[in-house]
Amino acid sequence: MSPLLLLACAGRFAIQPPETGSWDVDEKDQIRIEVIEAYLDTGSCDRALHAISSVRNDGMQGPTLDLLQARAMICMGLPSDALVLLEGRYERNPERNRVLCVAHMDLGNVEAAQAACAKAIKYTPRDTDADRRAELHNNYGFTLAAQGRHDEAILAYQEALRLDPDMHRARNNYAFSLAAMGQDDQAWEQFLAAQSPLFGPENAMANAWLNLGLAQQGRGDMEDARSSFHKALALVPDHPRANDALSTLE
Repeated sequence: MSPLLLLACAGRFAIQPPETGSWDVDEKDQIRIEVIEAYLDTGSCDRALHAISSVRNDGMQGPTLDLLQARAMICMGLPSDALVLLEGRYERNPERNRVLCVAHMDLGNVEAAQAACAKAIKYTPRDTDADRRAELHNNYGFTLAAQGRHDEAILAYQEALRLDPDMHRARNNYAFSLAAMGQDDQAWEQFLAAQSPLFGPENAMANAWLNLGLAQQGRGDMEDARSSFHKALALVPDHPRANDALSTLE
């Protein structure tokens, strides 16, 4: 499952209003929509789809329901179906474009994912919560990094972190792109900053060395990666992931 696909099931997104027109929902319908969103928040994708079918059978239609259904389809591993559902509809709706970005990325259509993420950013109002806007820039950076365009990805991650300095996922992605560009010292600092304070200093530093080693391994620098894994193990000798990573190089 791709990092972007995980976002589709994470429930961090507000449903945007329809591009044109509107439809009214009564209190009961609103509660049913919130239940569907709760299913998606907890990864109960099949329950979400079943609830959407039930709501449609009762006559409810509209972009909010379509977008929820597309999210549920992606969560069920059906990104192609989500694309069909949203094809040619709600073109200026930022949530629609965010969902398309996730679907395309899951299918490996990286350039299409990048274009959808760019539209999501373009059509998101400036007064949208900063953390939601940061998620969009993080996703956009990920699509650029997937194409090897790390210099551009770095700019996207920097914007995400400007909007939400506490977004550890964006900071981690930023660090991987820095490492891909050979900026290992700066990458290690960002990997360390992305660690939870709950880990404690030694575990946090070991995790940072592990992640740097994985990034170095990914760019083909095996000796640098081996050195970083050893530094992680010097701090935490029984670090399971660092031991596993080192064993792949031995």
